[in-house]
Order: sequence, then C-alpha cells, then structure tokens
Amino acid sequence: MNRVIEFLHLGDGTRNWLDGDWPTVVMGLTYGYIPFFILPLYAALERLDFRLLEASRDLGASAFWTFVKVTLPLSVPGILAASVITALPMFGDYYTNTILSGSPGTDMVGNQIELYITRSQEPQKGAVLVLVLSALLLVLMAYYLVTTARTQKQAANG
Repeated sequence: MNRVIEFLHLGDGTRNWLDGDWPTVVMGLTYGYIPFFILPLYAALERLDFRLLEASRDLGASAFWTFVKVTLPLSVPGILAASVITALPMFGDYYTNTILSGSPGTDMVGNQIELYITRSQEPQKGAVLVLVLSALLLVLMAYYLVTTARTQKQAANG
C-alpha cells in the first residue's frame, strides 16, 4: 500500500497501516462486508428491464443521464436491501477492530458491548448498548420495509 501511495504521489509512503488508526479498520470493514453489499445490488440490477435503458439512449440521453434518471431510481430497492444486509452484521462487529487495530481509539459499538458484558463489573451498560443498537436497527429495518412496500405498491399500480 505504501508503494502505491508513493507511486501515485499521494504521500511519502512511510505509514504503518497496522498501527491502530481508523483508516485500517475502515479498509478491513470494507474488505469484509463488500460482498454483502454487492450481491443484493447485483441481483437488483440484473432484474432491470434493459429496454428502458435502450429507450433512454434512443431518446438522446447520455450514459450519465441514463444512469441518473433510469438505472439509479430503479436500483433503489437493491441499494436499500444491500445497505440493510451490510449494516446489520457490521453494527455488531467487534472482531475486525480487535484484529486490525486493538486500539481504544478505534473502538466501535460492538467492542463496547463486548467489553461491558464480558470484561466489566457493569454488564447492565452493555445491555443498554444492545437495546440502543437494537432500537436503531429496528428504525432502519422499518424504513427499509416501508420503502420496499411503497415501491411494490407503485409497481403494482402502474
């Protein structure tokens, strides 16, 4: 990674990527969870009616505007599904940070829950964190369900 950064003249290439900084954890989370995002998004994009894309191009839209006006709106349910499928396990993730960093400066909610429940005299704080995290995820899931129901209703009506 340092060689690539140095080759692209983005820095001096002396960074230690496993020194406990947040970019290391973010790259690890991205690497670990990107398949959970790609698969539902691919399934949604594969189901698109390609005649709509052809029609957009035939009417003079550029590739960019075809994407913005046709592909992106039709892929919103897939993006939402991919986001939910990715976010649910990621919110409770504590091992990626522990393996890649181990630094208290990069702790995530999962790390705090694990700390309070397994290594603390205050497991009730861990339980409260679990409840708060569950409530947040419940709101996200409700939004996803309402949005997909609305999209299916619109598709059925016209």
